[in-house]
Amino acid sequence: MDTRNIFLSFVDENGFQMVDRSNLVSKYFKNEFNLSGGHSHLVPAILSSERVEKKDISVVDLCIRKTDAGIIGISNNHLLLFEMGVWGSFGYIDNKKQEESRHLSLLLQFLKRCDINLEMLYFTICAGGQYIGKEFLPDDDSYDILLSLGINSTHIFKTTGRRNFMLSRGIDRFAGYNIEVFVKRGELFVEVASSNIYQYINKLTHLERTVNTGIGCGVGIERIEFISKGCQSIYDLDFFKNTKDKIGEILQIPYYSVNIISDKVYRIIELSKTVIFLINDRQGIDKTAQGKTMRSYLAKITSEVSFLSIPLKDLFKIIKIEMDECFSERYSIRDESYNIFFNALAEQLEK
Repeated sequence: MDTRNIFLSFVDENGFQMVDRSNLVSKYFKNEFNLSGGHSHLVPAILSSERVEKKDISVVDLCIRKTDAGIIGISNNHLLLFEMGVWGSFGYIDNKKQEESRHLSLLLQFLKRCDINLEMLYFTICAGGQYIGKEFLPDDDSYDILLSLGINSTHIFKTTGRRNFMLSRGIDRFAGYNIEVFVKRGELFVEVASSNIYQYINKLTHLERTVNTGIGCGVGIERIEFISKGCQSIYDLDFFKNTKDKIGEILQIPYYSVNIISDKVYRIIELSKTVIFLINDRQGIDKTAQGKTMRSYLAKITSEVSFLSIPLKDLFKIIKIEMDECFSERYSIRDESYNIFFNALAEQLEK
């Protein structure tokens, strides 16, 4: 069973209500794309000044991190558009530590089901500090919970600064402790999951404690997939491997030659996939911040396509076939979305 289906079975078994994913252009992330999962349920609960009945929800969201665009094809574990599985409890929580313990216990159970065991995991938690005039203690709750769940203290790192304390800029943005979860591969630490504890709102001059609390766990579907399968890179997953091999065939170059240019090929594949999904979510290649970003992605694709002399029609056919093969069962990608992408790419190449 693949990681996504393991996730779906796991949250169902544990009583979480599955909700629809967000549009890739979310109102909760100004000028960005969707950065996380479940915010349409989290935000109303946290912003409420009255107690809200706690709900357990789960979702598989599509997310885009624009900051990663420059390392696509270079880093072996970063994608621009990826699937994030999220479960969480949002509302009035009487015993925060107990609720957090429940979610972290579930996280370890889920990772074990994906063949990632305790001894493989490393955690970062907040060492405390001063944020907007308020002194915060170290995140002792998370430390105690992790120890009680069998995590060795040598695998828990307390970090200074805001690495493990969420504090987004702007009024009424959420804040709170954060836990990052890593698997060590050689000398590299690959983040596979995180847990966020939303307890404060940024009022610019101070942090305001919220009536309700949000505690959620997010897991990177593709990252867990490549680690659990023993792959060396996220690009060893079938979608990227098959697409790269077919591009090599139309270029009529041997396998090892394709590997030499793999960084460029992976950028073409991942940027194309991202733009197609954005178009499918009705985002235009327009003058909005998101539309301008899409133009930059198209420009990068055409630059790499021109450099490698890949026939555009052949590339388009391969991308469509492989995306339909990989994603059609869980996402309905319209033919219109592929055609808009192809026409925009052709227009870029003519410039």
